[in-house]
Amino acid sequence: MTAKKTVKYYIPQKGVYLYAYTQNGKTEMIVLNSTDSEQVLSAEHYNVLTKDSKSGKEIASGKKIDFPQNLVLSARKSLSIEF
Repeated sequence: MTAKKTVKYYIPQKGVYLYAYTQNGKTEMIVLNSTDSEQVLSAEHYNVLTKDSKSGKEIASGKKIDFPQNLVLSARKSLSIEF
């Protein structure tokens, strides 16, 4: 049996790209800042993805990310958050 995988893409805002994929009940949200300056991604923009989740884990560092706080992204930074 193949696992069902869904992917969602969102319209970029101020050079910040957001997409997420879900597989086997786990969601990974990828946030990319394509600009040369720090950007803030409003929690309102990504809260449709997080639904009932109160937090996630940044995959690279293991750092806990609290929802529904705004995400602050450094210039040319990406985040992969699993929840």
